[in-house]
Amino acid sequence: MAAIRKDLMYAAINRSRALIDYNIQNDVDKRHKFRKQIILADESLTNDEKSEAIKILSRTFDYNKMVYNKGAKRICENCQNECLATLFCEHCVRNYLKANFPNWTSGNKDIDDLIQKCQIEAIQPDMIPEWIPYNNLQNIKYLTKGGFSEIYTAKWTGGKYDSWDPKEKQLVRTGTGTVALKKLENVESANRSWLEEVHNQKFIDFFYLKIVTNIK
Repeated sequence: MAAIRKDLMYAAINRSRALIDYNIQNDVDKRHKFRKQIILADESLTNDEKSEAIKILSRTFDYNKMVYNKGAKRICENCQNECLATLFCEHCVRNYLKANFPNWTSGNKDIDDLIQKCQIEAIQPDMIPEWIPYNNLQNIKYLTKGGFSEIYTAKWTGGKYDSWDPKEKQLVRTGTGTVALKKLENVESANRSWLEEVHNQKFIDFFYLKIVTNIK
């Protein structure tokens, strides 16, 4: 695959948004179809760039459908439930996560409950909060101290979930990536204000979060 010219690709994506007539493309499905047509007709892009641009558009499309609970639904070929997303089935993703609940624990029920609640409300495969076992972290470096916890950076072996594989019926990870790490003093008496901070942050930007909270 040839190198993607990201400047041209994102310029085309921005043009596709600017050309929307909200009186004609008056719902999320029409707007997504229109933007794909604009990308496919763009002669400045290679086929690989068009495919990548449409993948980005589709992720945004699924995100908006899930956030606002709007748009056409389809029948999932796996679970046979109606789902909003096009690149994955939200029911299959959540069931997969629920089935994995017994396979991990932070050692603290409040934290486990919070993470599990966030997982079953997750709206995209690449926006799923997880507990990361300490032995999955490498190259840990001190960054700063904030409030009641110390902040570190680390390499997360395996990395976060990125997409859903409908053939294998499982979530796929990105590979090793960088995370922020908060250290608390005692897993058995996790500071309540810390839990409230994470809970509040969930509603602000939790779905964009690449942060792991580790208690050692």
